[in-house]
Amino acid sequence: MTVVGVIYLIFPSRRRENKYGYRTQRARYTDATFKYAQKVAAKILLLIGVTTWLIGFLIKSSGITQFFILEIFLIAIPIISVFYQIERRLELFNDELDREISKTKEEDTHEIIND
Repeated sequence: MTVVGVIYLIFPSRRRENKYGYRTQRARYTDATFKYAQKVAAKILLLIGVTTWLIGFLIKSSGITQFFILEIFLIAIPIISVFYQIERRLELFNDELDREISKTKEEDTHEIIND
């Protein structure tokens, strides 16, 4: 996750048509949401990746290796949390974008009626 986060941070995907980058349906909603998704995905992947790396390093250096199977099962938690955090932020971003669009359309309608 750390490596992918660094790659996304340094070389973010520029277009929705690319096969590279964070590409869920919500992320590809508009160009603005796609660009936002790339920034958020890079930061969250990097943060969760470094955090899990540090936890793994601490466990390894402490000599507690009998919990290896537990560690394998628990690795799913950070992975799931990455997607949850990114999708939640995209949902909020899309809602805000939709409100701005509807506000703009409402203002345009009032201008036509008042003319």
